[in-house]
Amino acid sequence: MVFMDIPFTIKCLREAGLTQTQIGKEIKLSQASVSDMEAGKAGIKRPTYQVINGLERLAKKHKVQTTPP
Repeated sequence: MVFMDIPFTIKCLREAGLTQTQIGKEIKLSQASVSDMEAGKAGIKRPTYQVINGLERLAKKHKVQTTPP
């Protein structure tokens, strides 16, 4: 498994033009959950496969990084 910085990845996706709601639909989470993850508040210590796979797929699709440079 490749390391992924979840808050950083969500931030990059948002900078690419996606909303938290759009990201949530893709990874099957609520906008509030995406907001908490972006802020580093929840779901990061033990993210589900669904979250990791969904964010990885979105990152590739929108050509954004999943780890800080």
